[in-house]
Amino acid sequence: MKTIRAAVIGTGWGQMHIDALRRVKNVELVALCDNNAARGQEVAKNAKVAKFFRDYDEVLAQDEIDLVSIATPPATQKEIALKSIFAKKHVLCETPLGLNAREAQGLLEAAQARGLVHAVAYQTRYLPSYAFAKELIEEDYLGTFLRASVNMTLERPWGTNGNWAADETRGGGILADVAIHFIDALRWWFGPIESVMADCHTLFPEIRVAVPADKGEKEAKYEKWRATADDAFLALLRFSGGGRAILNFVSGARHEAGWTIALYGSRGSLLITNGALSGRREGERDFGQMEIPRRLELPDRPREPLMWSLQRLIEAMVAQISADKSSREKIPNPPPSFRDGAHNLKIVDAIKRSSDDMMWVAV
Repeated sequence: MKTIRAAVIGTGWGQMHIDALRRVKNVELVALCDNNAARGQEVAKNAKVAKFFRDYDEVLAQDEIDLVSIATPPATQKEIALKSIFAKKHVLCETPLGLNAREAQGLLEAAQARGLVHAVAYQTRYLPSYAFAKELIEEDYLGTFLRASVNMTLERPWGTNGNWAADETRGGGILADVAIHFIDALRWWFGPIESVMADCHTLFPEIRVAVPADKGEKEAKYEKWRATADDAFLALLRFSGGGRAILNFVSGARHEAGWTIALYGSRGSLLITNGALSGRREGERDFGQMEIPRRLELPDRPREPLMWSLQRLIEAMVAQISADKSSREKIPNPPPSFRDGAHNLKIVDAIKRSSDDMMWVAV
């Protein structure tokens, strides 16, 4: 198999991409790029990557690069991804794949027109509990799907992440940055979502964060800024094939309860709690934790599950890149594509419109 030469653009969150790419067979990480030269050069040195660039246009000019992994904030993703596609590079992009569904759809059409492999980093699909739940659902473990409940509670207000994450206009917010991964999983398990009803909030618009005091100062200092992105929301999703899902996300609760996914059907129930899968179906006596097949387990667990699951996603991309174009769609367990990114952003856009209008909105 031909060695695929890769570059990562963005070395902050991109550190996970770097770690994952270095573990994939037949992939060579040849370049990194970051507009923060000090950070990027340090990361390149530690990762033993020979080439570092501050300008991603220089990266895309390198003929040797086959795959570009984009790990930059949402507001920059469209431009970088589109230029990568024009440069005939296969593209892996961090979520959410731009600021809205329109941007994502444009990237999908551009990649398809050039016959390139494209994927979005919805690596939670490759977490053992998610993957086994998918198999069980396809084996009719639940029976008729009735209801899903997804809950996440964070101790700190989302706006304390600062910078773009607290800015709605730059793609920030708990909905687009976190909940979209759960929306992707629900679509993957149960199919298309046809309409939504939602209520989004910025519960903590005024953010006050402690900063290190100068030497000799006894009192702590605080920095204030304004958050405009959502830090909590409640949404009801209606699936085309029947069934409903309730999403309840809240930050600033002063209690870190983590996340749970509960799936209910006419014959059984499944529960994923911070990665562990439990279940019970008709005829079984007890509700308890399920043993996940070893073939679905990740190495080095429970450390860095998202990095290892991203490795699995990249391996699926490599299989597509290495295959003949006519047979790519036949490869089992394909990675989440730009099409998935566009569908997920359509749901996010509909949730925001529903919150503004306080009515059901078609996706």
